[in-house]
Amino acid sequence: MKIGECMIKIVIIYLCFFAGIVLSTGKTAYSYGYKREEDPLITTFKAIIFHGKQDNWLMVQNEIENITDRINDINTLFNIDFKPLFAVTLREQDFRNLCNQMATLVFFAIKEKFYYNKKELLKIFVRAKVRLRLAEEYYTALLAGNVLAYDERHATSLHKEIIERFSGLRDTIGSAGFLGAGAKEPNLYEFNTMSDEIESLLLTAFPYFDKNRK
Repeated sequence: MKIGECMIKIVIIYLCFFAGIVLSTGKTAYSYGYKREEDPLITTFKAIIFHGKQDNWLMVQNEIENITDRINDINTLFNIDFKPLFAVTLREQDFRNLCNQMATLVFFAIKEKFYYNKKELLKIFVRAKVRLRLAEEYYTALLAGNVLAYDERHATSLHKEIIERFSGLRDTIGSAGFLGAGAKEPNLYEFNTMSDEIESLLLTAFPYFDKNRK
């Protein structure tokens, strides 16, 4: 066999192997989490706020029931049951409380992603990456607007600091590399530090997060 033909076959084998990794990674990510446009917490949050503004409380109730599994997961992990809180809000048709409780739910959903990454010690790169992506999306899609408004009112830079820390977190989870080449070990200490800082910054902008927990 000529050298050129041999090299071509080697390249083809590597490309096929790489394609297999990409496909399996994608399947793992989507089976573990959700596609960006399909994440139920983000879509349901927006739907709940929309229907609440329209005073359509029946639809609000229906949308809340769509995320019962997420509410149960957070209760199991953090011992905060949103069901009775939502029940009172629905009964009183209190839109302000609805917004506060949904924002608090998102805060604990972010904490949940951080918690499981810490629990696994960042050892499973694909899972750590998906969790971190979702946590950042929860913030940017659902909480960032209020943080920016807080910054405007108080002349602070919480949003910038939170975004910087999310950016830093992406570097802490390491890298799987390609066929072992370029692999990078995770830095759990830095992950713990920056994720805790994000939670503290969010509590500054949303002090009622802690109040809703008690």
